[in-house]
Amino acid sequence: MTKKLTVSIVLGVCLFWLAGAQAAPIVINVDGGANLETLKKTVFNPYMKEIGNKIIFEPGANFAKLRAMVKSGNVVWDLAEAWSQDLVMSLGAEGVLEEIDYSIVGSGLYGVKREDLYEAITTKYGVGDGFYSTVMGYNAEKFPQGKGPQSWADFWDVGKFPGPRALQKGPWNNLEFALLADGVPRDKLYPLDVDRAFKSLDKIKPHVKVWWESGAQPVQLLNDKEVDMTSIWNGRIYTMIKEGAKVAISWQDAVLMASAWVVPKGAPNKKLAMELIQWYLKPEPLARHAEIIGYPGNNKKLYDYMDKKYAVNLPTYPANYDVAVLPDYNWWRENRDQVTERWNTWLLK
Repeated sequence: MTKKLTVSIVLGVCLFWLAGAQAAPIVINVDGGANLETLKKTVFNPYMKEIGNKIIFEPGANFAKLRAMVKSGNVVWDLAEAWSQDLVMSLGAEGVLEEIDYSIVGSGLYGVKREDLYEAITTKYGVGDGFYSTVMGYNAEKFPQGKGPQSWADFWDVGKFPGPRALQKGPWNNLEFALLADGVPRDKLYPLDVDRAFKSLDKIKPHVKVWWESGAQPVQLLNDKEVDMTSIWNGRIYTMIKEGAKVAISWQDAVLMASAWVVPKGAPNKKLAMELIQWYLKPEPLARHAEIIGYPGNNKKLYDYMDKKYAVNLPTYPANYDVAVLPDYNWWRENRDQVTERWNTWLLK
């Protein structure tokens, strides 16, 4: 065998091995829409280009399907996005998730250390991928700067701040808002006094014109001046402000939530999934994503890469983070069903 032929065979074997190593794509189950399209531009497409691993996106969170995959032993997803931390806890307790390997996720492989991440959403079974807040948004023309409602007590005060309101249809967040309006301090909210919360909700209920059910609704309500103030997801009102709408945010006692990456038990590309999470958590692309969409990621350093005019309207900007409500996810996990049943009965009265 000639030396040239030997080199060619070795090179061919190496290329075959590398092709095999790259052959299996990483499959991600993730919510779709504008957030995913922005993530593709800022995070995932650069990953595929620079690292060379292909990603297949399967939009539409479906945790019944995740459970079924794990129980059948036929897991095809490597990563899934869970929309709340209490869901992460529930899935972890059910045994359908892999434990997060922080020797990879917090390794610094792509420059991210575990201490760069927010501890409250960096857990055994999930790594927070993005924060979102339910804030108070209001008409800045009716309530000029410095004269608008600044707390949930103000939202409840229909004498000082008259006008129609809107709130999300459901007990989550609203119980916290009701108790805050009734004078319960932020650090004394949990365990929630459900009876007291519903008594407080009784007071505001006649003034709630719309119980909204989709993120687009409060945007439309404010744009059409159908309501003067509403609870609203921060990313929605962030976009309104960027587009020049005459609206404003009160960050006081906004409820700060976080979605998370989870790895299904038995994921075929578990190690690559952990490495992709490490890449995802880089502060520079997270900053670009947050500037566009209004939802900051799980890295304390992302504000080093952001223009302050955008940063001040994000939920983890220090001044906003300091006055946020950090939910007790265990409480909600244990009480969600019972409280939701009571809410549904109350709303029909």
